Amino acid sequence: MTSTAVHNDIRRSAIPTEVRVAFLLWMGALAAGAIEIALHDVEIAGLAVRLGIYAVVAAIALRMRAGRNWARLVLAIGLGIFGTLSLVLEPITWLLDGNSLVDAVGRTDLTGALTATSRILHVLCVWIAVPFMFRPRANTYFNRRDVGQE
Repeated sequence: MTSTAVHNDIRRSAIPTEVRVAFLLWMGALAAGAIEIALHDVEIAGLAVRLGIYAVVAAIALRMRAGRNWARLVLAIGLGIFGTLSLVLEPITWLLDGNSLVDAVGRTDLTGALTATSRILHVLCVWIAVPFMFRPRANTYFNRRDVGQE
């Protein structure tokens, strides 16, 4: 094993499980979003914007995994709060307009069911990732990694 490979193994093992799990959940959220995009006809401009956002989120998640506290905060606030609102506001507004969830489920085709499932998985990944990033071992990791590195 080369010295670089050994160094990478040591660095990887230094990442707490909570942070690794949070990272995987952020990747799961991105995958669920990509599935939702694939299920719908999206104009090229809209597709480019969403894919660009996903690339930025992936880059920020990588920085979070590397121990950058600013990245953890961007994910928690930007996606944990505002991203979640963007995913749930439309269905909540639709329900508040007097539409029936039971009727909608009865009329749903395969695409609708897959879209709903991917959105639910997306939100669940985010809601589970955020608390993992703030567990005690994760907090210690981010506090230690930020000292003198940014």
